[in-house]
Amino acid sequence: GSQNSSDLYKGFSKFIEATSFLNMENYLVCFFGNLDKRSEFNFNYISFGYVDSPEILRNIYAAADVFVAPSIMEAFGKTIAESMLCGTPAVCFDSTGPKDIVSHKLNGYLACPYVSQDIAKGIEWIVNNDNYDSLRDSAISKVMNNFNMKVIAKKYLDLYKKSLRRYES
Repeated sequence: GSQNSSDLYKGFSKFIEATSFLNMENYLVCFFGNLDKRSEFNFNYISFGYVDSPEILRNIYAAADVFVAPSIMEAFGKTIAESMLCGTPAVCFDSTGPKDIVSHKLNGYLACPYVSQDIAKGIEWIVNNDNYDSLRDSAISKVMNNFNMKVIAKKYLDLYKKSLRRYES
C-alpha cells in the first residue's frame, strides 16, 4: 500500500527485486494505493487502487497471509500496524520506524536492512510457518498492547508531565 509506488523511500523496487527470489507461481500479490499504471510484473497480482473505505481496507489486510512493507525510510509504519491489527504478520526491514512495530519471528519478520533476498526469506518464513496462528495472535496483541489510543494518550500525558517538571524546576 502506497500513495506513490515510485517513491524511493517506499522501497517498491526492493519488493520487486525480492520477488525474483521467490517462486511467484505460489503467490497472488495484492496492491492498494497508487500503483504506477506503466508497471508490468512477471507475477499474478490484483491492484485495488486507492481504498477510502476502512471496512474494505480491513478486509484486504485480513485476507492476506503476509503484509510486506519494504520501506527504506518510514517514520512509523501505520499500514504495518493496521495489517497486524487485522491478524496479518508483516515483513519489513529492521530499520527506521517499522522495527519498533514488528518483533522478529514473534509477529512478523525483520529483514536485514535493504537486502531484498531477506525480504523474500521473510515472506516464505511467514507463509510456511507451522505456528502461523500464533504469529497472527501475536501480531494483534502487539498492536493492541502498544499502539492503541489509550496507551498512546498515556505516553503523551507522561511526556507532557515530564516536560512540565523540567520547566518548573
